[in-house]
Amino acid sequence: MKNPRNNLKIKPETILQRKSDLLFNQIDGEVVMLSIANNEYYGMDKIGSRIWKMLEQPVSFKNLIKMLCDEFNVSEQQCKKDTIEFLTKLSDKNLINTAGNVIEEI
Repeated sequence: MKNPRNNLKIKPETILQRKSDLLFNQIDGEVVMLSIANNEYYGMDKIGSRIWKMLEQPVSFKNLIKMLCDEFNVSEQQCKKDTIEFLTKLSDKNLINTAGNVIEEI
């Protein structure tokens, strides 16, 4: 089993997008998803589901944070912390694509 990236750092210009080959549906405002490649099922809360929707099209980390801060009335610092934690989990499971300027700390 591969080790998780405990401390993934993403630059503002990093482009993020969800993988297109995942099966998912929205139930009561929350995403449920199946990764055939991982043979795993995932459930997301409302905020995770909203981020998943935002990742439908390529978006920079900077713009993702701005949209989340505006929508959820959260501080930029807290939003970045929580979003990086969530994106790290998605990345560890190979559920998102990233392009450009991703720094991984070991």
